[in-house]
Amino acid sequence: MKKFTHIFALLLSVTAVMSCDMFKLDSYEGPNAQVTGRFLDAKTGELMGIESSVYSYWDWGSWSMKSETAGALIVIEQGWKDRDGNPVSEDQNWLVRFDGKYTNNLVFAADYKIDTKNLPCYPPSNDGFTLKKGANTVDFTVTPYCRILNEKVTYDAASKKLIATFQVELGDDSKANTINNIAFCANTQLFVGCNYFNMAKDDPGARKTGGFDWTTWTQQPAAQPGETVTLEIDTQAAVNADLFKYTQDRYVRIAAQAGGNNYNSQSYYNFSRIYKVSADFKTIEPVVWED
Repeated sequence: MKKFTHIFALLLSVTAVMSCDMFKLDSYEGPNAQVTGRFLDAKTGELMGIESSVYSYWDWGSWSMKSETAGALIVIEQGWKDRDGNPVSEDQNWLVRFDGKYTNNLVFAADYKIDTKNLPCYPPSNDGFTLKKGANTVDFTVTPYCRILNEKVTYDAASKKLIATFQVELGDDSKANTINNIAFCANTQLFVGCNYFNMAKDDPGARKTGGFDWTTWTQQPAAQPGETVTLEIDTQAAVNADLFKYTQDRYVRIAAQAGGNNYNSQSYYNFSRIYKVSADFKTIEPVVWED
């Protein structure tokens, strides 16, 4: 009986110790920094518009479904090491807003490296930054693969079409040097993209697509740099029925995709500003995003 009492007392002691460890708070500090910033065109100083989306695709190499986050800044926090002292890191995807701004209010004060492979631009010169505790502002100056110039969006009451005229300029013609695709995009929501947030994607008048010419063995562009392009969205076309079913405001923007020389292999689009089209088509004006 005495032996049993000793064993029982030992078990109680072990349980008490385990319980204390179980409910003890760890000593790690929570997120202690916030950061906001912008992606600015190195030539124009304007915000670089993008399309943010998370999509899935079949990877034949691994024979499995994978997901990709387009329109995200990849951020790698520095300074972490494993038990053997080797540096360790994990990619963080910070989604960038459609107008080219980003915000993250749950980060740690630390040194960071970045990767812009999921954005429609060449890497910036400042590929790293430091966050201090509290509020931070970190902007990135980048060169987009291409940019939309001199865009004008109008409505023709006679043909009942929205019309966009513009030019496309290459960001660096020594790199991505071909304008592969251009599109006039629309949505009933403020978020307008080309691949995933475009309710006018099936309107043939709203898209110009280049292609490979097998006779000359060359990639034929959708447009030449500086060429004035006109694209239209037919408000009466059956393919746009869902877009114009109800009396409401719509949102439009122009998209262009540049590639070549193994740049922009993910076929990301660059964009103009987003325009708000009033329900009666009488007012078309650029959207001013609220911060």
